[in-house]
Amino acid sequence: MVSMAIAAACSSWAQSLMIDGHRALCDALHNRWLCSVEKQHFGTDWRAVVTIDSLLTSCSINGVAVNSGDTVTFEAVKGGKQYPFSAVAGDSTLVGTITFTWLPLLAIDGEFGDEYAPGSVSLYTPDDATDKSGMLAKLKWRGGITNDGDRHKRNYHIKFVDENGNKKNRTLLDLRKDNHWKLDGGQIDMLRIRNRVCTDLWLDMARDPWYKAQDSTVINGSRGRLTEVFLNGSYHGIYSLIEPVDRKQLALVKHDTVAGVFHGQQWTAKQRFPTYAFPPYNNSLDTWNGNEVTYPELEDVAPTDWSVLYNAFEFARRYDAVDNWQVMGDSLGYYFDVPVMQDYYIFIVALQAIDNEIKNIYYSCYDKQVSPCLTITPWDLDISVGSTSVDGLDVRPDRPVNWIMHLALGDMFNHTWHRDQIIKRYWELRKTWLSTASLVDRFSTAVSELEECGAAAREEERWSGDSDLGGKVLDISAEMEYVADWITQRMAFLDEKVFARTVQPGDVNDDGQVNIADITLFINCLLNSMTTSLNEAGADVTGDGQVNIADVIALISMLLNGN
Repeated sequence: MVSMAIAAACSSWAQSLMIDGHRALCDALHNRWLCSVEKQHFGTDWRAVVTIDSLLTSCSINGVAVNSGDTVTFEAVKGGKQYPFSAVAGDSTLVGTITFTWLPLLAIDGEFGDEYAPGSVSLYTPDDATDKSGMLAKLKWRGGITNDGDRHKRNYHIKFVDENGNKKNRTLLDLRKDNHWKLDGGQIDMLRIRNRVCTDLWLDMARDPWYKAQDSTVINGSRGRLTEVFLNGSYHGIYSLIEPVDRKQLALVKHDTVAGVFHGQQWTAKQRFPTYAFPPYNNSLDTWNGNEVTYPELEDVAPTDWSVLYNAFEFARRYDAVDNWQVMGDSLGYYFDVPVMQDYYIFIVALQAIDNEIKNIYYSCYDKQVSPCLTITPWDLDISVGSTSVDGLDVRPDRPVNWIMHLALGDMFNHTWHRDQIIKRYWELRKTWLSTASLVDRFSTAVSELEECGAAAREEERWSGDSDLGGKVLDISAEMEYVADWITQRMAFLDEKVFARTVQPGDVNDDGQVNIADITLFINCLLNSMTTSLNEAGADVTGDGQVNIADVIALISMLLNGN
C-alpha cells in the first residue's frame, strides 16, 4: 500500500538523495528509491558518498544515522536487494528502501493523452556524464490497440522543445541527435522486450538498402536502449527508448520545396489491408489502402504523390492475378529492393511475425527521380516469436507459412530463382544470426540483464495481473523458457519443411560445386576447430551424422575417383 506521506510529499523531495553523484528516484508506489549505478559495483561491498538535500533530515541507512557527505557501505550489491532508509520530511516520517539498477532511469512528468501536452523528461545514466534533468518536451500516447482507453502501461511520443516551445534536438544514450523520440513499453508482451530484441536482430541480419553506396548514413530500422521509467513520481516499468524510423534515419533525399519536386518518400502500413485488391489513390488524402503518408507530410506538400507505392502494389497484383510469377520475379527488382525483401521474408517467417507482413511496415523510396525502388522496414514486433498476447492466434512453432498475404513477399517465394536465392540466404544466416543457439542466446542475454539488475522483478511487481495482460501473472523467466523452446522447434521445422534444400555431399563451402576448394576449407576448419564455418550437411560425406577426418578422407577419395 502506498504511504500517504510518500505520496503527498514526493514531488518536493523525491530527488533529494544522491549516491556517489548518482541521482536516486523515489517510487511513491513502493516507498523505494531506485538509483542507476555502474555495473561494476554489483557483486561488491560498495562504499559510496551519500548526498542528502536539506529537505530531508534525521536520515538513516541500514539503521545507522547518516548525514549528507557521509560514506556508506552498501554490502553485496545486487539486483533487487534493498537497503532500509528512513528520513524526516517536514512533519512526516518516511520509511522506505534504497535499491540499485544499472539500466538508465527516465523520469517523465505531466498529464498526457491523445494530443501532445507539455511535460518534462529527465534522464539519469549509470556513468553520470550524460545526466539530463528537467528537459522540456511535448508528449502524447502512441499506438493502436495498445492506446485503448482502458490501457495502463502506455507507449509515448516525445518531442523535445526549448523554453519558447521550439524544436530542440538532443542526443540520448549514444543514439542519434534529434528532438523526436519514442518510448515502447511492451504493454501486452509477456517477455516485455520482444520488439527491442527482434528489431536488433533485423538491424544485424538484414542487408543494406540498395542506396547505401549513395548515402552511408542509412539505418534501416529503429535503434534503442532499455530503460526503467518513472511516470509522475511512480515506477512505471521497463521501456525501450527508441529512435523513430523517419526520413533522417533512412537517409532519404529531401523534398524540393522550392520546385515542388518529390524525391525521397515514406509511407507507413498501419492497417491490415490487402495487397491484392485496392482502390485508386487520391493525392489529396494522406491515407490509401491502410497506408499513411509519413514523408513528406501532406500538410507540407499538398497534394501528395501516391504513385510510387501504388505502382509497386499494382505490379504485384497484376502478375499475381494471372499467376505469371516468372515475369513478376524478373521485374521485381525495379519496384522492390530485392535483397532487403528476401531478408524480410526470412525474418518474418523465422520469427512468425504475423502482424508485420502487410502492416507495421515502413515503405521508403530513396529518390523517386532516381528510382522507384521500395525498401521495407519493420516496426512493432511484439506479436512474434510465439507471443500469446492476442487470443485466438495460431502461434504454433510448426505452423506452416500460410499467413503471408503480401503479394510481393509471397509470390517472390513462388519464383524459382528468388526461391533458390531465399533458401540459400536462409542457410547462410543459419550459420550466424539465425543459428538456434544465437537466437536463444540473444533473448536469454537480454532477459538475464533485466533479471540481474532487478528490473525484471520490479516489472513483475508493477504489472503482473494488470488488465493490460488480461489479468495474467507476469513471469519473465517462465516466458523466456517458453521462447527458447519455441525458437528451437521453429527453426527445426523451417529447416525441414520450409527452407529445405538438396545438399550435395562434399560441397563443404556451399557454392554448389565439389572441388579442391572444399578439401582446403575442410582441412583448415578441422585443424582450427571451426566446423561451424562449414556447410555441415555437405561436409558429412560419409552420412554418419558426424563431421570429422573420416569425411575428409571420403571427400578426397571421391574426387580422386572422379565422382
